[in-house]
Amino acid sequence: MIEVREIKGEEVQKAVDTLVQAFFDDPLVCYMFPESNFRRMFISWVYERWIRLLMKFNTVFVDEEVRGVAVCVPPRLFPHIPLQYQIKAGLLGVIPRLGIRNFWKPFRVYLDSQKRTRSEVTKPSWILDILGVQPEYQGKGVGSALVQHLINCAKHDNVPVYVITHKEQNIKFYEKNGFNLIKKEFSLPGGPPTCSLICYP
Repeated sequence: MIEVREIKGEEVQKAVDTLVQAFFDDPLVCYMFPESNFRRMFISWVYERWIRLLMKFNTVFVDEEVRGVAVCVPPRLFPHIPLQYQIKAGLLGVIPRLGIRNFWKPFRVYLDSQKRTRSEVTKPSWILDILGVQPEYQGKGVGSALVQHLINCAKHDNVPVYVITHKEQNIKFYEKNGFNLIKKEFSLPGGPPTCSLICYP
């Protein structure tokens, strides 16, 4: 049985490494950052800050070996994470790090995801913001254990769980774990599909 728990402070870098491995070749990440060296540097920087931000709310979950990571937004932060938390986490540094050349695709992705979430999530919910498993452990139950842990949190709070994925093959994974597909559409010019799913525990 795969045990899931909250991340510990000393495990942040290991969790970042896991997410970089999981998402380095992800179609959305490659769409936003086609240059591989910049991609690795930038997603490492963002993942570390995002993990540290949501750790404050006890909503970053890992398995015992940190082979999988689920970074979640709790319902008490609905409808969005307050700007002051993002500032404290250093996330406003995204803009100068991206520069003009790399800015527009991530900005388009951000707007697309925000628009979709606002139209589909109408009450406080758990948001599965990032779910990543090291490639060699994918298909071995780590991702499902993390998702089921989150669903148990949602049952306790009596709220749904919502997720957006840009990898079409992930739809079957989420459906197997109790989610229903809301919509799949190609809303990013030249990019992968945007697929939203929800689970009512």
